[in-house]
Amino acid sequence: MSARILAAFLLILLSTTVNAQRIDVNLKQDSARFSYITLIGGSTFGRTEMTTGILYNEDGNQVVNLGLQVIDVAGSKTPGLELGVGPRLYYLKHDNTDSSGAAVALGGQLRYKLPSLQRLSFIGNFFYAPSITTTLDAENMYEFGIGVSYELLPTANVYVKYRRIRADFAKNIGAENIDRGTVVGMTFTF
Repeated sequence: MSARILAAFLLILLSTTVNAQRIDVNLKQDSARFSYITLIGGSTFGRTEMTTGILYNEDGNQVVNLGLQVIDVAGSKTPGLELGVGPRLYYLKHDNTDSSGAAVALGGQLRYKLPSLQRLSFIGNFFYAPSITTTLDAENMYEFGIGVSYELLPTANVYVKYRRIRADFAKNIGAENIDRGTVVGMTFTF
């Protein structure tokens, strides 16, 4: 199953032909997440980005995601605040309970650059899928993250973030963490 998921991720990655692209890699002791973010459109009202990603951990849990977000600055009254909103498709596998789920989640991200320290940013994201948009063994799910980022170079950032991905499974299993903990990551723009 993992080989098919990785092959699908690579096909999506290779089939995209656009200009601005980013690779996001984040790690913790027992998990790794690799994401590819690409610009698929832009206008005076912001930009549209597509994200594909895969997460796996030592427990055998997996998360594959594909999403779109419209991203722009929040307004002139809050300089440095950038918001993004949009849908994200998830496939989740929880190995301990032998459960899986697929979901359409809505949510977004934020980035706030401090006016006095332009290289330092506070980052966060939240995506939620209720039972109406969740299928297979899952009844709902969410992903939450909050952290701080530092711009090493104009094309490279490092960050530390707390992340939690949790799903509520049917069959009297209840809520289970797919992944949880503090991660260290880097993003590269090319």
